[in-house]
Amino acid sequence: MRLRALVVPLLVLVTALAAPEGARAAEAGAARPRSAGGDVHGTAGSCALWSSAAGAYGMRCAGGGTARSYAELLAGAPVPTCWLLPAGGEHDLTPADARPADLGPVPTVQPPAVPAPPPAPEPPAPPVDDPAGSPTGSPEGAPTPPPGVAPTAVPAVEPPPPVDLPEQFLRVCLSPAPDARTLAPAWDTTLLTSTVTLLRRDPRRPPFWWELTTGQRRYLTRAEARGGIVEGTLVTTPSRTPRIGQTVAFSAAAATAPTIALGRSRMRGVLTSLEVRPGEPGRRPVTCAGPGRELRAGEGGRTGPDVCSFRYGRTSAAGTGQTPDTYAVTGTETWRIEASADDGATWEVLREVTRPVRVDLRVTEVQTLVVPLSPARPEGTP
Repeated sequence: MRLRALVVPLLVLVTALAAPEGARAAEAGAARPRSAGGDVHGTAGSCALWSSAAGAYGMRCAGGGTARSYAELLAGAPVPTCWLLPAGGEHDLTPADARPADLGPVPTVQPPAVPAPPPAPEPPAPPVDDPAGSPTGSPEGAPTPPPGVAPTAVPAVEPPPPVDLPEQFLRVCLSPAPDARTLAPAWDTTLLTSTVTLLRRDPRRPPFWWELTTGQRRYLTRAEARGGIVEGTLVTTPSRTPRIGQTVAFSAAAATAPTIALGRSRMRGVLTSLEVRPGEPGRRPVTCAGPGRELRAGEGGRTGPDVCSFRYGRTSAAGTGQTPDTYAVTGTETWRIEASADDGATWEVLREVTRPVRVDLRVTEVQTLVVPLSPARPEGTP
């Protein structure tokens, strides 16, 4: 799979899931992790990808996301930038059931017949002496052609062919034009419609929808899926109210980012690391891989790259949390938005996203229960 970031975002004709959508694209070039704000776009197979700085993501896939590229989907046919539909009907802009019968016969008009030219006059025949010695002509008095000369034939006149009449059609065009190199449509592609008057037999007209190839129609028919990061809840384990000197682990519980799929294409969010600022003055942040591993009571091995372990040295009696007597504990989740065009066999990074998490944490001191000794009894007391 080859993942590319695009300058422009894509046409959607079929929608599957819903989520907020951004409007600004990233610069062109190979997709790579990014921490800057704004939207990032890319491609995977025949899908256009989108991700926002807030952690929402989605893909719009031509042909159901089953092709490895737009060129494979089109199978050598050009990108269909404009096409025609019957005007005035209740048609979807790319109807699957539009057929030539929707248009009816080609309207024509018969031009006026051209009259046949009059026959050319024939030369008079020379007089012939009859036996009586007097010149005579033909029996009707018409000139008689000389022997061996056929009469002049009147040419037949063919009726003129019918003339096509101009018709009105609905023209639908993509705007802006797809990328000339990748053939990928822009994420924010719109359909511009207009009524045009032209001849149905004009070879220069755009194709009708039913004249497009199967690949061209699949290129224009798209499905969409969306997802988004669900930030976790910052907690401490094994105790939710740590004591001074107790080792606890911070973790982002319930942090998820569902995998969305269309055909062979996939998109997901992966939580790569968690950084926590414990809130105790003078203490450094702790960092761990992923969401941080939760600890169980009595469990050993409370350190490691996946454990954000920490020990408080003071109570939160004078803490800065929004709740009295608590520390304001803040954290940062770092996520990768990834895409695959081969059923998840390989993944490439579209961008990097950070999300804040926080909790007001109460830290107490160790309480010791002192049991007084019983007073001495006088001797002889039973």
